[in-house]
Amino acid sequence: MTKAYLVIYNIFFILFLPFAVFVVFFNKKYRREFFFELSERFAIYKPLNKKSKKGTIWLHCASLGEVRCVEPVLDNLKGYYIVLTSVTKSGREYAQKLQKADFVALLPLDIYPIVKKAFNQINPDMLVLVETEFWATMLYTAAHKNVKIITINGRISDKSFKIYKKSRLFWSKFVGLIDIIIARSEDDARRFRILSNGKNNVIVSGNIKYNSGYTSYAKRQHFSLNEDDFVFTAGSTREGEEEIIADAYNMVRSNFNDVKFFLVPRHLSRIVDVTEILKNKNIEYSMFSLGEFSSNFVLVDAFGKLQDIYSISDVCYVGGSIVNKGGQNPIEPAAYGKPVLFGKNMHNFKSESENLIKNCGALIVENQYDLADKIKKFIGSKQLSKHMGQNALKTVESQKGALLFTMKKLKEYLNA
Repeated sequence: MTKAYLVIYNIFFILFLPFAVFVVFFNKKYRREFFFELSERFAIYKPLNKKSKKGTIWLHCASLGEVRCVEPVLDNLKGYYIVLTSVTKSGREYAQKLQKADFVALLPLDIYPIVKKAFNQINPDMLVLVETEFWATMLYTAAHKNVKIITINGRISDKSFKIYKKSRLFWSKFVGLIDIIIARSEDDARRFRILSNGKNNVIVSGNIKYNSGYTSYAKRQHFSLNEDDFVFTAGSTREGEEEIIADAYNMVRSNFNDVKFFLVPRHLSRIVDVTEILKNKNIEYSMFSLGEFSSNFVLVDAFGKLQDIYSISDVCYVGGSIVNKGGQNPIEPAAYGKPVLFGKNMHNFKSESENLIKNCGALIVENQYDLADKIKKFIGSKQLSKHMGQNALKTVESQKGALLFTMKKLKEYLNA
């Protein structure tokens, strides 16, 4: 029955491709993604050099966030030949820059001849899937070749679970092929058990993102800032949020002329749109890429700088949360001991945001007025900033057992 489902899935995948290619040609962002290292989408790889390695682990991530998440995992798998794949261009570029994997590539198209070719070349002993990377052909091929399959840091958001649940008859056949799912929380574990009709061994580890290497060594001088400047950063903002940040800035600077704002949009392709918003709000701004920080408002138009900026900030807002995009990772600023602000839409990071709120390391903001009011309170009380920042850091530190637990289970299955 599983094979029949796979045939149907592959037919639909192939029929969908022409439509996807058509969309790609009319979207600049998707076009860059599609043509970047295109040969890897068809499993055309350079020969893999596996000399003196005790085994091969294929570790697959969706995007940049998941690649960052598994950095400490990679550090604990030395001696193995590591293949690291990503769905997105940004994830692959970051993985290549890390130089912690022996071979880095984009995920091949989930069509059986292509996936089979990839498995024949990589020949993994174990396939490690991060969070919710379920690809039917990939799962089937791994199981067919007796490759151990493990999901780590497994999570299913409320929104995703509703979609998966509607097609549970299909997905239970493939998710059920996973040897063990190591979930982030009890809620995630429950959803995995429902999705697989109880076929999987599902255990809870906690979130290994708490163990990610938040080790920025940026200094305020790098950004022409003084130690006594108050710095607010809005990170990974999405469409509809830049107007809110701009309005909050105008309200804050009416009382505090010297406050510094950094605005970091999630997608650099939207920079032109964001500059128009700032101009319409009569905000004088500097462009980060030019290296000039003469104004009090800096628009960050460079990739990979958010960690540095979080580390030198006083208070941080995590984007995608006032608008309904599910939010971004609040652990990132919290790990630097910063008070965290976010909207009510944090369903992509539900447990993380709830932990920070519970431990008084974060606050929810409703709109630009609420955001401005809270920033003013932090400006007026260094003690409040320090206390909440310490609580945020303690929350991160208290959750760091997940990595040790995950590595123990991985090595048990590798040695089985």
